[in-house]
Amino acid sequence: MKGLKILGLCTLLSVTLLGKEIQIVAYEWGYEPKEIVLKKDEPVTLTLVSKEGDHGLGSKELGFDLEASPGKPESIEIKPTEVGEYIGKCTVPCGSGHKKMLLKIKVE
Repeated sequence: MKGLKILGLCTLLSVTLLGKEIQIVAYEWGYEPKEIVLKKDEPVTLTLVSKEGDHGLGSKELGFDLEASPGKPESIEIKPTEVGEYIGKCTVPCGSGHKKMLLKIKVE
């Protein structure tokens, strides 16, 4: 039990010191998870991983654009400054379902 408390404390410290990371997996034609929730004024690292083919994820409103291919993830740290709901879109033409590749991003 003591080990679990120490592990929990280490996790809390690493999130506090290193910030939060959210991994987003791109596939034909969608993202997993389909929605992410961010905190206003809290830095977060977004990592895009492609399961198959080249894909992107970008949001002009939140100021980021990522591109990934299988085995080559890409990360960026952002710090949302406005509460609201945003849409991330695939920024790499990837086929017939490209326009359907949307990710809901909520900033609280």
